[in-house]
Amino acid sequence: MEKVIDVLRSKRLNKLEIEQIANYVAEEEERINGLLQLTQEEDLVLSWHAWWVCDHLAKQDPTIFEKHRESIISILLQSNHEGKQRLMLNVLMNTIDQENVSVPLLNFCFDNMLSPRKSVAVQACCMKLAYQLSLKEPELLPELKATLENAEPSFLTPATQSALRKILKELSKRKK
Repeated sequence: MEKVIDVLRSKRLNKLEIEQIANYVAEEEERINGLLQLTQEEDLVLSWHAWWVCDHLAKQDPTIFEKHRESIISILLQSNHEGKQRLMLNVLMNTIDQENVSVPLLNFCFDNMLSPRKSVAVQACCMKLAYQLSLKEPELLPELKATLENAEPSFLTPATQSALRKILKELSKRKK
């Protein structure tokens, strides 16, 4: 893992390097736990790159972070770094949890999906995750739809408007 840490500390990484690290880490549960510890490091570059690896791992195997889901949610709720928040949201979107809807996570998504204080990427991820979570609890779908329909488009970026339109389109399909 020491070599992985050295690579993750470098200022510039490319997708191939991240994928290679992800493949290495995925081989052993102990390495996954070590990677999650790296996400909490004070070194911003190291922790951000560790989240990037987690994002790739979650895309490759949606079950890999199942037992870590609650701790990832807790870390997300305490984080102020939008780049890491985006990556954590991606990890959570790609992590299977068929049963439970985390109320704090859902609240985070509703609070931030239209927030001008958040980056476009975080807003879009929050919209997508709120939709995903609401599908598990269908009584939440009308609230999500109303929130998105009442959004003022002039305050949203084109990218956020696009995510909003796609989700509203999916919501309208569900009624039919």
